[in-house]
Amino acid sequence: MTEKLTILALCDLGLITDAEVEAAIAAFMADPMALPYTFKEGYRLNLGKAIRRHPGANDFVHRSDAGPQLKRPFVRAAILQARPERE
Repeated sequence: MTEKLTILALCDLGLITDAEVEAAIAAFMADPMALPYTFKEGYRLNLGKAIRRHPGANDFVHRSDAGPQLKRPFVRAAILQARPERE
């Protein structure tokens, strides 16, 4: 069985760009209930699930006393550590 690579590993391989990661972050920040995000190379990530599965991001994103600029690095970390599906 092949292990799925993280978004970060796919970025390192040049399969996902930093601009796509930034777009995924923006999509989650705009709508945490958005449909799964699809990267150009056919990788798909449920952003909400990625945030929920990342303990630090999940806790921090739901804090009412933290603004978007404080939440953004946690969202980025969760997305980079997530393992997307391949379409």
